[in-house]
Amino acid sequence: MLRLVKRIYAFAWRTFRRYGPAFLAGLAFALLAFIGINAAAKPTSASEYCGTRCHEMKVSYRTWELSTHGTNELGIEVDCIECHLPPKEKYFTHMTAKAYAGAKDFYMHYFGPEYDREEIRRKVLEHMPDSRCTYCHDDLLTRPSSSAALKAHKTAINNPDDPENRCVACHESVGHERKRKLFSP
Repeated sequence: MLRLVKRIYAFAWRTFRRYGPAFLAGLAFALLAFIGINAAAKPTSASEYCGTRCHEMKVSYRTWELSTHGTNELGIEVDCIECHLPPKEKYFTHMTAKAYAGAKDFYMHYFGPEYDREEIRRKVLEHMPDSRCTYCHDDLLTRPSSSAALKAHKTAINNPDDPENRCVACHESVGHERKRKLFSP
């Protein structure tokens, strides 16, 4: 038994001496990359970053500022990523979606065709899952603003696959104010 333990130890030591430095270097690189990605993700996740750094997003940023998500009587501000990306608690899903969106926006900014706001808006509304809304608005049935709202929300919750019952079907302008000249259809 002691001989077996010595052989395992000798094998492990030989393996570590041979591959250990490369493994430790890879581990250090992965750790630094993780720290760097998270450091870069924080400032680029702020709505102000999108609205001041990208000329394509200036109108969208301004309409967000005018919306109930940008300005409201409660002082609650909902950042762009809270609606346009999966929740931060789902770290890898969130970061993958953020990287994809960032790469796509980078391409559009430097190499892409003219930014078609209405086409982008249509695609976003088409693919915006209700879960992005209900993540914050989970009290739809306990705090209705009216009996009509309560009825509509019950119908939407009971028929989640019906496109007419999606949140954006009724609340299309919540994230971006469209009644002003800035973002007219």
